[in-house]
Amino acid sequence: AANFRKSLAEMGDTLNNVETNLQNQIAIHNDAIAALRKEALKSLNDLETGIATENAERKKMYDQLNEKVAEGFARISAAIEKETIARERAVSAAT
Repeated sequence: AANFRKSLAEMGDTLNNVETNLQNQIAIHNDAIAALRKEALKSLNDLETGIATENAERKKMYDQLNEKVAEGFARISAAIEKETIARERAVSAAT
């Protein structure tokens, strides 16, 4: 009977050790998961910041391009207007 009690006590100790080890492993895994989540969130934030920066740069380039196109059209329109006036004057002078 004493041996049986001793065996039961040893089994209880073993179970307690197993439980403690499992709790420690769970804590380690939870810490690792939290670190991975934090790293993933930082990567996502960095990506979003990068995309926002690229979009802002792209918008600036498009705005500059649109401005240059508008300036080009204005110069062409002015040149056409000037040429039209010159032709009208030439026609008027000839008649």
